[in-house]
Amino acid sequence: MHRTNSSDDADPMNASERTVFFKKAKPEQNQMVYEPLSEEEAQQVKDTSDLLSKELPDSLQKFTDPKESDEQLKHIENQIEYEKRSHTKLKQNIKSKSESLKKSRTLLNQTQKQLDKALSSEIQTFESNKLEMIGEMSSKMAHDIRNPLTVLQSQIDLMRLKQEKNEDQILSNSLTRMEDAISHITNQINDILGFIKKPSIDISSCDLSQVVQKSIDEVRCPPEVTINFEPTPCKTECDVIKIRGIITNIVQNGVQAMGSSGEITISLEKVGEGVKIEIKDSGPGIPEENLEKIFEPMFTTKSTGTGLGLASCKQILEMHKGTISVKNNPTTFTITLP
Repeated sequence: MHRTNSSDDADPMNASERTVFFKKAKPEQNQMVYEPLSEEEAQQVKDTSDLLSKELPDSLQKFTDPKESDEQLKHIENQIEYEKRSHTKLKQNIKSKSESLKKSRTLLNQTQKQLDKALSSEIQTFESNKLEMIGEMSSKMAHDIRNPLTVLQSQIDLMRLKQEKNEDQILSNSLTRMEDAISHITNQINDILGFIKKPSIDISSCDLSQVVQKSIDEVRCPPEVTINFEPTPCKTECDVIKIRGIITNIVQNGVQAMGSSGEITISLEKVGEGVKIEIKDSGPGIPEENLEKIFEPMFTTKSTGTGLGLASCKQILEMHKGTISVKNNPTTFTITLP
């Protein structure tokens, strides 16, 4: 601004001219300088605010009020806390039920074991009593049958004396069949009595090859059946009569399995401190499903067998501290003696 000095300084209108300079101050550092919005920009802000207010759902509009927002947050926190307590209580209930179920299961298992033990004991007692009763009945029946068989055999022997020259061939053949039948019945009775009454063994020193040879001599073979055995001296200790009966039984079974023709091979050898006897036959073999059952009492595939022959053989060999086993291709019975 420029003014001219005048003499009359009292009148501002008549004041003399003078020049006054104004200095523009700089804004302080870090001080924000805001400029007013234009009318157009202010209208845009207003329109945007109105649009957002209209588009917000009712559930969110109420959060725009701080008081209502605090109430809603408090309500949500209460709900969360309630759910936490419910979850904790449910978890405790599940844990309690699980422990109860575990205890019940343990108690059930213990009760089941007790029942199985009691049932097993009752079954054993029942079977023991039943077998004892059957044994007594069988023993009585065996003695009752053996007495008349002895009478029949005596009568056959007398008739044989009268038929020394076999003058009556038909009678001779009849006597032979009667002797075979008596022998068969006697063997069955002996098997039953031998199994029911635990046999005793009489151990003595012997040559096992001679025992095997005597067993072979007792076997009845058809003309087309061959028994091969090469005697080899073999000293051992055993019950000669019972071991001979075992070998005779197995060889006779082999002959019956082969039928009218075939071959049986018997071998004898020392194995370590023991002796092994192998009896092989050329028969059809034993069905695989019967191999594990063949030494069980009362098991037989014969229509007239007792099922006690091989069971008695196993019993006697176990009393000797020996073993017996069987396999196929070819059918081979293996006996071991200490």
